[in-house]
Order: sequence, then structure tokens, then C-alpha cells
Amino acid sequence: MEYYIENNDLKIKISSLVVSTVQDFFDAYIPSKKMQHLLIQNKWISIDYENVKRETAIQGKYLIINIYPYEHHYYHSSHKKLDIVYEDELFLIVNKPSGIIVHSDGQGDDNLSSIVATYYHDNNQLFYEANPIHRLDKNTSGLVMYSKSIVFQALLDQMLEKKMIRRTYLAYVFGKINKNTSFEIDKAIGKDRHNANKMVINPKGQKAITKVNSLGFSDRGYSILNCRLLTGRTHQIRVHLSSEGYPILNDDLYGRTSSLMKDMGLLAYKLAFFHPLKEEMTEVELELKGDFKRLYEEVVDD
Repeated sequence: MEYYIENNDLKIKISSLVVSTVQDFFDAYIPSKKMQHLLIQNKWISIDYENVKRETAIQGKYLIINIYPYEHHYYHSSHKKLDIVYEDELFLIVNKPSGIIVHSDGQGDDNLSSIVATYYHDNNQLFYEANPIHRLDKNTSGLVMYSKSIVFQALLDQMLEKKMIRRTYLAYVFGKINKNTSFEIDKAIGKDRHNANKMVINPKGQKAITKVNSLGFSDRGYSILNCRLLTGRTHQIRVHLSSEGYPILNDDLYGRTSSLMKDMGLLAYKLAFFHPLKEEMTEVELELKGDFKRLYEEVVDD
């Protein structure tokens, strides 16, 4: 797709044979009915800045969309530095450290989204959203994807739901699992009735599937697992691995402490997604550092 950004406007040359009208474009890229209405009503969408209707033909023309329609001034200012791994017109992907939450919990403390909003503000990017497409637990570190444009927010949410955004984790667990051993954990997960902060395996809970492959084990009694989420339940990897007898190092809810590393041994290290504007697969992988790198090299590079 041929496109470019000018000020807050996304200009797209429509060349797809299946996108003939404004409504066709909406169906493919703007699944939110509310946003479709706002684009038309507020004249945020046009052809050469001429007003359009849903039935307006757009084949071979430049469609112009204001994809950053709002300024955002109100946020909880943070002095923490943002670790940016990938950034373009639609996406911001950052490395979340362990010990910080993604959303505000109302306590006024730092959270990842406030750090993102501060980054936008300090760089005069008040039109960008700070909306995470997915979450990580407080003590899980790694990649978190943000949507910059409220116009495309629903599309990115839909991409996650349809598995068009693939999330892969490294799990450092107690126990020895031979290299290249693969298995799938298909166990429903529900809330623990006795502990509001915990989840449990429950046949009546929500369907949860995790694909697991072992990268090998250390004689010191731990293994490193590559885990890919096919669903996105709260604490899914932590609960699933613990239920199989392989709790994650330093997991304070489902495992136990370990002197092998400082943080909890769960890292969201890879995101792969189909970029809706570039129309190609994009893969972002986190460079391993600290304890994650040291233990990885002990097992994988041994």
C-alpha cells in the first residue's frame, strides 16, 4: 500500500481490487462502527480534502484520514526513561521492566502507560495515544505494544484477537526438560476463589492454550522454554507451567524463589504482526540482557 504521513493526515493511494468505496475501506481497516461515524461526521476522512460518503468511490485515488484527531494533555508525569524497541506511525513497542504495571491502578504510582505518555509529551507528540494493545503482569518483563492512533485502535485489538499479533515468551523454570521437547498445554483457567490475586486450572474457566518448546536445561536444575500464547488469559503461562510441574523462577504466586536470577524468569521477548499499512509481516525481538542473557547462554550456547 502506497502511503505517507503529512502533519496528522495519513494519505493512502487505494490500489486494492477489493477496496472500491469508503465503506469497503472501513470494513477492511476501521472495524469500529463508532469510529466510522466519527470519521464521516467530523470530516476526518476525505479525497483531496473533499467530503466523502460511505458509497464514494476511492479506487486509484488518495484517501486522506486524520489519524491523530485529539490532543492529550492530561497524564501522570514520570521521570523514568522509556526503553523503545520499535516505533513507526501506528506502533510503539517498548521494553517493560519487571516491577511496574502497564495501566494505572489509581494509586498515583508510575505505570508503563504514564511513562509512554510522558515520552509523547516531552517530544511534542501530544496527538499520539498511549493505549496498550496487550498487557504484561507486574513482575513480567519484556515487549508491550502500543497503538498511536485512536482511529486504528479497534483494528489492532481485532488483530490481537484473531492471532495476527503473535506473542512469544522465554520462561526460565525449575526442572529439567530435554532440548527440542515440545508440548501443548490446553487447560482452562479461572479465578481462585480463595485468593483474589491468583488464577487456577478450572475446567469451567476460560479456554487457555500455550505452546511450549524446550531450548534445553542446565545441570543447576532449570530449563528455558519458548512459550507462545494462543489465548491471552491472566497469568496464563505462569499457571500452565506450574500445573505441569515446571514453575517459573521467582514467581511469587505459582513458583518459589531462586538465587539464579533477580527478577521473575518470564520475558516477553518477541512480537510478530502483520502491519496493516506496510502490508507485510513485521517481527520485533528483544535483545537479552543481564540474568536473562547469562542463563540463556549457559543453556543454549553450552
